[in-house]
Amino acid sequence: MSVIAKNQRQLTVYYDSKSELGKKIRARAESSNLEVLTIDLLQTNLTGTEWTEIAEMLGVTVDKLIDQDHPIFKELYGDDHVDLDKNDSIKVLEKNPETLVFPIGVRGERAVQVKLLSDLNPLFDSDTGEIPQP
Repeated sequence: MSVIAKNQRQLTVYYDSKSELGKKIRARAESSNLEVLTIDLLQTNLTGTEWTEIAEMLGVTVDKLIDQDHPIFKELYGDDHVDLDKNDSIKVLEKNPETLVFPIGVRGERAVQVKLLSDLNPLFDSDTGEIPQP
């Protein structure tokens, strides 16, 4: 059973409101003609199940959602790369969501990590199934 809402008519953006990229992604999403749900990870805590589901939608493991170069992560775990298992990764994201490596956009069954503003574009594509092809 899915915990994340997967509405084709809604774009959900998971972001850190203190991040410059997060602010830009939120503005880009809100300028679209879609219904937008913005989730500021500094205000809204996601559950371990939600983090796991988001990672699965992206086709990555939960540890790949964490920026190990983030100052908070380095303060907690040191400068060396740390091998985190799924449970450790979830705990890091639950307690320190600002360590999320990139904002995430979700629309329907599709999800993308947004490294550049243009990475959000595939989620803006409308359903063209009913438009006759020449």
